[in-house]
Amino acid sequence: MENRDIVRRVQLIGRSTYVVSLPKSWAKRVGLDRGTPVSILLEPDGSLRLVPPPLQGAKRPESKIVVDENLSEGTLIRELMSRYLVGFKVIRIDLPSDARKYREVIRRVVSRKMIGVELLEDGEHCMILQVLVNVEELPVNSVIQRMGQVTSGMIDDSMEGLFKRNVSLLMDVTERDDFIDKLYLYLLRQLNAGVRGFVGVEEIGLKSLEEIIEYAVVGKSIERSADHAQKISMNAKSLVEANVAISGLEDMLELIAKLAKEIFQNSIRCFIHKDRTKALTLLDEYPPKLVEAEQKFLERILEEPCDARRHMVIRLIADSLRRICDYSMDVLEATIDLSLEY
Repeated sequence: MENRDIVRRVQLIGRSTYVVSLPKSWAKRVGLDRGTPVSILLEPDGSLRLVPPPLQGAKRPESKIVVDENLSEGTLIRELMSRYLVGFKVIRIDLPSDARKYREVIRRVVSRKMIGVELLEDGEHCMILQVLVNVEELPVNSVIQRMGQVTSGMIDDSMEGLFKRNVSLLMDVTERDDFIDKLYLYLLRQLNAGVRGFVGVEEIGLKSLEEIIEYAVVGKSIERSADHAQKISMNAKSLVEANVAISGLEDMLELIAKLAKEIFQNSIRCFIHKDRTKALTLLDEYPPKLVEAEQKFLERILEEPCDARRHMVIRLIADSLRRICDYSMDVLEATIDLSLEY
């Protein structure tokens, strides 16, 4: 196994030129010779990255997916999404003779889950997707902020739809979840581009590679919070359509929902502004409030006449609100880790 820890002494040539020799085995492997130009990239942490010509020309090449008749729709979606996340600019999909169902899946995924992807070719046996948007066009903080704003609105509207028995509002919440998925996948594409060196981390709005982990955690936490807002809307819709009343429990649900939204919004605000002190304070303040709200809710629901369906769905709604609080705590913890000064 080749040693990855190679030490070289800095040498001085002339009066002002510093030189470091390159490992011969590595130079041969990547095709370097006398006079070969290489790129030297300055990283935000002060380190240098040496990029030989073969790797310079290999950034985000075309990728191909070969679809046979036995390939499941789920596998096709995962293959397609993985190539988008890794950072390929062109995705070629070779299709079998009976490709109608696969075409529908590909169009649906492109429409609902991918930002900036266009169908360039739609032939009988081949589809070609081109990613037109560049990851550096929208800084990661802007993506996180937008995800937070949309998810906060979903939490609000899912509860309002339940209290006002507004089915159209509840359906709108469900549709907005696709937009959150799009932003989250775009965020992962950005972070992957930074890790793989397709772009410098400063081009996507970060200061160092170490920040990528925390942004991935926060992005996932917001995406999961949006999923639970969608679950609230679906459960609320089932209650409304079945004409099941929630009278007597509105105030307790409203209390938990208000707390969940408050925790969520404050966690996003702390993360965006890297407010470590506020994050530490909130992590001490909110858990007791949440325990108290849940206890009051349980006491109230036990006082109500037994209705298995009604109680089950309402408990699912309360559980989703609790999950949103938990994911918000994860965002606050990521804020602490990100803002820690070494």
